Amino acid sequence: MTDAPQTPLDSIFVGFDGSAPSEAALEWAAEQASLEGRSLVLVHAVAPLSSGAAASLGSLGIDTLRLREDILADAEALLERARKRATAGRPDLEVHQMARIADPRETLLSLAGKDRLVVVGSRGMGPVRSLLLGSVSLALTKHASGPVIVVRPNQATEARGDVLVAVALDGTDGPVLDLAFRVASVRGQSLTVLHCFWDASQVSSGSADVADDEPGLDDLRAQMSKLVEASQAAYPSVPVHLQLARGFVDARLLEASRHTGLVVLGHQRKPLLGELVYGSVAPQVVEASACSVAVVGLAEPEV
Repeated sequence: MTDAPQTPLDSIFVGFDGSAPSEAALEWAAEQASLEGRSLVLVHAVAPLSSGAAASLGSLGIDTLRLREDILADAEALLERARKRATAGRPDLEVHQMARIADPRETLLSLAGKDRLVVVGSRGMGPVRSLLLGSVSLALTKHASGPVIVVRPNQATEARGDVLVAVALDGTDGPVLDLAFRVASVRGQSLTVLHCFWDASQVSSGSADVADDEPGLDDLRAQMSKLVEASQAAYPSVPVHLQLARGFVDARLLEASRHTGLVVLGHQRKPLLGELVYGSVAPQVVEASACSVAVVGLAEPEV
């Protein structure tokens, strides 16, 4: 394992395996790190040989220790090429490199945290199957304790739209809003804050936005206004639109992903109707979204 010493806690970490999806993730992460003045950490993990594979190679006279050294050397060369790409046009960007022989899922999960942004790539719409990601992205979006961004192809340096963030209005939205405002602010984008609610009388109509002047929803609008008040004060340059919608949040987010640059949402299990409307939707959105997706791992709310 090779790790850069004294890596800043608020660094942006990007999983890189040399594939086209990971190159898109690298470009997005490098741009974000440069805009925020944070350091960038390039991470490459190679799954270790199983005991059976090691024994089989040993029986053929292959030195598995030498093989391990060669794998790490290749990984370091790969990351060095990635470093040159990340710093092209960004001479002040601080870059660290981390090569490990370890499970990629465990590696990236161990790096996740509330002050750390982890960035990975995907192949686009449909199930995520990239070499580095595959089940890795699913593990991250389900289990990471901090924010994870899954970058879609062609969205590395300039998103096709602005930022949309889904809020649950249950007291856990702070970290989700923080990330959404943070990205929108440094990239000069506007932000739509979306809350989906359940309306049994219109369940058959699917998920649809509510008109800004529809009566009877003043309490919800007031809750949303209060929720974003502190963030708007902290990021006054970000244009904000508050949007209510009826129905399932995953359906609404997937529809919005066709004309949005980044969708941001939290992930945790919720009881009863909260689970029905806002439950484990993050993996579904990550797999089927047409745009990049940021998933913020949230702790279970206190009962």
